[in-house]
Amino acid sequence: MESPIGALEPRAPAEAAPGQTADGDMALVDACVTDGDQAAFAALVGRYQKWVFRLALAVLGPGGVGDAQDITQEVFVRLAAHLKDFRGESTFRTWLRRLAVNLAIDRRRNARWRKPHVSLSALDERRATDRGDDPYRSVEAAERTRAVARCLGVLPDEMRSVIHLHYWMDLPAEEIAVALQIPTGTVKSRLHRGRKLLYHAMHARGLS
Repeated sequence: MESPIGALEPRAPAEAAPGQTADGDMALVDACVTDGDQAAFAALVGRYQKWVFRLALAVLGPGGVGDAQDITQEVFVRLAAHLKDFRGESTFRTWLRRLAVNLAIDRRRNARWRKPHVSLSALDERRATDRGDDPYRSVEAAERTRAVARCLGVLPDEMRSVIHLHYWMDLPAEEIAVALQIPTGTVKSRLHRGRKLLYHAMHARGLS
């Protein structure tokens, strides 16, 4: 049985484009903290805004687009207030990820969740633009993304969340377990079951 995961193109760079290294992040952080450099802060926002949104949405589920937008805004408001507290004990990306995930978990815990009414394709909006040099490939990729999103829509929320966190956001099972406050074995079980369900849903739609 061929795995469906290749069709998801999960390993496209999810956290930073080439050149957006940990050293580059630290240079911007230092400029913000030491010099109050607003341009450096704007660069951090531009670098991570969409990434934070996708991460929050992966935790919240597809019905949480509005909440994910609110969380993204709150993350950078808090970042502006507390960037001076960053000690460099982890990478800046890891520190920011922890902040975003914690806010998303709090929102999920306190919200009343409804049946999703929006497409999961919001998580993958970057994929259609990654192929801007070839409009035909861009259209084809966008159509495939929508088809895969519809297949993902049949998965239970708990499976959908771990699949997005693992394959889109590139988080290992251990970090997903910490983020969602569930055992690592549960994460692995949901990934395994979710992949099987996704394969059957894709196969039913003629996707390989």
